[in-house]
Amino acid sequence: MDEDSGAIGRVRHASWQRAYSGLMPADYLAGLSVDGFELSARRMLDDRVERRMSVFVADVGGVVAGFASVGPSRDAGEPARVGELYAIYLDPAIWRLGIGRRLQEVALGRLRDDGYREATLWVLAANTPSRAFYEHTGWRHDGGVSGFEAGAEVLDETRYRRAL
Repeated sequence: MDEDSGAIGRVRHASWQRAYSGLMPADYLAGLSVDGFELSARRMLDDRVERRMSVFVADVGGVVAGFASVGPSRDAGEPARVGELYAIYLDPAIWRLGIGRRLQEVALGRLRDDGYREATLWVLAANTPSRAFYEHTGWRHDGGVSGFEAGAEVLDETRYRRAL
């Protein structure tokens, strides 16, 4: 899987450029590089054992076209039985084909297998398509709010939760 860091970085960059256009400052998005996302993916893969994280890739025609990562909740005060869907990103070319749903099912299955009873995730509050996807797949907003620093701006994030 370590050889997947380049593909994961490219998928995440492409997804961010499409999904967050109009939601994040244009100069912030323009400043993001594939190389930066590849480095982040390499670190994620290198640290996954220490962080008790699992990473899954969606292979479409022999090419990594998506990924998801899960592990223990990073939110302070959450009980040990709560896991988190840290990330799920797909190449925009395969959006709305059911691959994201299947990738999410595999990732949440790992959390269940690891003994978690609930899962959370964070999503930009203004990201209506992603919120609709999560709500359609059983997630509900639980009232948690946070901020994501996108350059000089802080964007609202909202937390979702679901039983496993």
